[in-house]
Amino acid sequence: MLAYIFWHRPYPEIPAASYETALIAFHQRLVEAAPPGFQGSAAYRISPTPWLGDREGYEDWYLVDASWALDPLNRWAVAGPMETAHAAVAGLMEIGAGGLYTLVWGEPTSPPRSAAAWLTRPRGIRYEPVLAELRERLGGPLVCWRRQMVLGPAPEFALVGPPSLDPIPPPGWQTRRVERICLWPTA
Repeated sequence: MLAYIFWHRPYPEIPAASYETALIAFHQRLVEAAPPGFQGSAAYRISPTPWLGDREGYEDWYLVDASWALDPLNRWAVAGPMETAHAAVAGLMEIGAGGLYTLVWGEPTSPPRSAAAWLTRPRGIRYEPVLAELRERLGGPLVCWRRQMVLGPAPEFALVGPPSLDPIPPPGWQTRRVERICLWPTA
């Protein structure tokens, strides 16, 4: 499974409620359209990140079967029955960036509140033992994603878990914790 992750924020003068209404409407329409290979989506309000200029913003996750499903998703998300919903939210957006991640382990879910720990390893070391140790030590429902082809501005790994998630990686690793509130899908 792959996740196309899109980080974005509205223009400063756009009220959060207006932006979130347009964002949720877009996700609802996309689920109805369901392009081939599309497994679902989620939208989160997130705490500040460097890749959004250290400002709060939004993080959309688009889950697909494999890379072959990216072309249909890209076409369907902006045209036909999706065009109006996409234009409504895109017209309010000041900045955006995306990345492609593959599922390493865990079961993707969209709890109402969660945290993502974005990790970068030192060059020249194997990541598998460190991720396995973090998984064992942290326990609980965790999901691990790994960036593909160095696409996007975010770090190499995302550990997603409960709001209390606070991994302490080994020396040399960098981590950035981001708090998330799920806007879509709604419970």
